[in-house]
Amino acid sequence: MKKNKTRVEKNSRSDWKLRIIAGVLVVFILALAGYLLYLKLYYGNRWYQGTTVNGVDVSGQTLEESKKTMISMHQDYSLHISGRDQGTLTIGGEEIDYQFNIGSDFDKKFEEQHEKLQIFPKESQYKAVEYDVSYDVEQLTKLVKNSALIQGDSTYTITKPVSAHVEFSKTEQKYTLVEEVLGNKIIVKNLVASIEDVLHQAREEMDLTEEETYPDIYKAPAVFSDDEDLQKELDAYNHAALRYIVWDMGEGVTEQITPVELSEWLQYKNGEMKYDNNAIQEWVEAFCLKYKTVGKDRMITSHTGKKVKIKGGDYGWQLDYEETLKQAKKAVKKEIDTSVTNAYLENPTEENKEALTIRKEVKYANTAFQKDYEDFAVDWDTQNYIEISIKDQMVYVFRKGKVKFSCRCITGRPVEGRMTPTGAYYIKEHRTEYTLTGDDYETPVKNWVRITWTGTGFHPATWQPWSRWTKDLYKTKGSHGCINLSVEDAQKIYDMTSYREAVFIH
Repeated sequence: MKKNKTRVEKNSRSDWKLRIIAGVLVVFILALAGYLLYLKLYYGNRWYQGTTVNGVDVSGQTLEESKKTMISMHQDYSLHISGRDQGTLTIGGEEIDYQFNIGSDFDKKFEEQHEKLQIFPKESQYKAVEYDVSYDVEQLTKLVKNSALIQGDSTYTITKPVSAHVEFSKTEQKYTLVEEVLGNKIIVKNLVASIEDVLHQAREEMDLTEEETYPDIYKAPAVFSDDEDLQKELDAYNHAALRYIVWDMGEGVTEQITPVELSEWLQYKNGEMKYDNNAIQEWVEAFCLKYKTVGKDRMITSHTGKKVKIKGGDYGWQLDYEETLKQAKKAVKKEIDTSVTNAYLENPTEENKEALTIRKEVKYANTAFQKDYEDFAVDWDTQNYIEISIKDQMVYVFRKGKVKFSCRCITGRPVEGRMTPTGAYYIKEHRTEYTLTGDDYETPVKNWVRITWTGTGFHPATWQPWSRWTKDLYKTKGSHGCINLSVEDAQKIYDMTSYREAVFIH
């Protein structure tokens, strides 16, 4: 009996649970039916909650109410346009004779929303509903063309787009990528077309910076900074320009071609690096001229102790232009491992810079005794030199700043083709025997000391009347340009002078 009683109690409790569940289901079904009926009755002729049309909230409004809302909102219609760089344009409806009518598209969107009963209405945004509007297209176009957005004004500057490009930075001493400038130059026809779309939707705001919505309003740069070819160009320029070509001029002075100079000589075109050879030549010319002392005016202390200015001549320093040009061109175009360039770009230390340094030996066509970087013209031994005075017809040999030896001479006859050249020269050779040649003579001499490559030199002249020598004798008995000496004096000059010693003729 006890077991049967327990079973009856359990069955009784189960029945009660079923009844409760059934009751809950009935209540839920009734509530759902009521909710659906409510939706059907209330929203049957109303926009669902969370509905906007072209940005206007019409939630819960009947179709007619929403139409009245739209008509009321757009009675005094105006469109505010904002663009780049805080540019703005406001178009009043009256300026373009704007007329607003609802049209059929509005009704279609309402019908689409009510094709199915929405049990749980979701937010609905109809962004591009077309209204039946009218306006003066010509007046709109004219208004846009004459606006500050297009023409600019005192407070708004029109900026054209600039493509991303490679440019040399003097501060960073390398080529860098300059990002594009978008600018604010508008394509008028595209703007007018977009405005017309907005007018048909009766929108009151238009933000031209929303590029996804208005992608073709502004003129775009032709090249953007993410362009692969632009990166190749950047790499090519840096590999070509990042090098230092150095000449050691002595006395701690160097001359060099740096990336700054190279940046002006390079042009990357059609995937190849081009070099401005004319510019390289001009740089080498300037380099050679900077250190050229040949032909410079010099002040010497004459035998009288007074200063004498010497002009012209071939004495002095002169770089070998052709050889230096070859050095420069070869170094400018030398292949450098990209890893060396990249190491410097990543870490521009002195060590990495040295790896990009190409050192060249200075090639001279002519040299002198010394270099004085305070006064390049003082390039001769100011204590030991030779002075020739045409006026006095005398030769003076200076040693340790004083006249050690002097002698008479007969210089070139002062007529065209025979005058002794004036200027600063140097002893070019010594020969114990030499033959003087000319158009009408061929004369062997001893103790020849060459001064110029054109034939001027010291030599004995036994044919000259030394017993009746005067300082004016050269005017009638002058040489063909050489410095005629007596036999004894010629031997002395031959013995005392040395190769490359400075000779000043005045």
